[in-house]
Amino acid sequence: MKLMNYAGGLAIAAVALAAAPAMAEFPERDITVVMPFPPGGGTDLVMREFGRQVQEAGGPTLIIDNRPGAGGTIAAMYARDAQPDGYTLFFGNASTHAINPYIMSTKYDPIADFVPVLDLMSFPHVLMVPTSSNIETVDQLIELAGTKENGLSFATQGLGSGGQLLGEQLCMASQAEMVAIPFKGGGPALLETATGRTDFMFTGYGPARSFVKDGDLKPIAVTGAERLAELPDVPTMTELGYPEVNAEFWFGLFAPAGTPDDVVDRLYTLFSDAAKTQGASDVMQSMAAAVTLGTGDELAARVQADLEVMKVLTEEIGIAQ
Repeated sequence: MKLMNYAGGLAIAAVALAAAPAMAEFPERDITVVMPFPPGGGTDLVMREFGRQVQEAGGPTLIIDNRPGAGGTIAAMYARDAQPDGYTLFFGNASTHAINPYIMSTKYDPIADFVPVLDLMSFPHVLMVPTSSNIETVDQLIELAGTKENGLSFATQGLGSGGQLLGEQLCMASQAEMVAIPFKGGGPALLETATGRTDFMFTGYGPARSFVKDGDLKPIAVTGAERLAELPDVPTMTELGYPEVNAEFWFGLFAPAGTPDDVVDRLYTLFSDAAKTQGASDVMQSMAAAVTLGTGDELAARVQADLEVMKVLTEEIGIAQ
């Protein structure tokens, strides 16, 4: 009798297993991407295009959660505290993960608190001068510093921004007198430079493109290893003898620490596939972004390398806490 009950139990279990639905494969619901920027900006448009491409490929809906403020730390801490299940991601960057830890109280660890998912894109910067200044080369800009009582002024997008770091690097490399003028974002900094109230600035080419086309700003050099396709006649800082003026502003996706490896792998595939679509490529190209599509391990290496560089640089220019 006991044998018959045991056999009957096995039969019932087998039927139950056959009837049970297969375990859902990640993702089975919407994914939230926390953005450290307000809506409407270039990077916001990139992620919204990614959302369209992911959905068109049959994937989940991407919910863009804009949480600007405090140099990105508000968004970073919100994402850090999310459940590590892959359904909340953080669109981090060089500021949130390599610069902010040295210039403000971040209350998060850029390495321990996050799992790198995808190294998405980076932006070379363009050295811009007002067209009205008649400056044509970096050497001429450096010479101008010697003719001004207080040296050159350069606009920045804010404390610890790529524009400030590059300007400070140029100051140290050239030994010319320069002073940073911080603004609340790239828009005001571009306007001040275009009108000639500051002598130069470093900026991504996407935001500055209209100023160049209107004849208000003139590009005289670019950072990065190669010239920009849109500016083939503008030399790199390395070509001009300033290889040390080369801070790179990158963007990548991170998940909260503890997110399972298989979920991270699935997220990488989801977003890298979207990045390869024509729509996503067009949006990133419009911003003059260099698409990297590095793995999580490559993003982790980038963060570690930049933390070491920025520790020294923020101390040298006197903005480290």
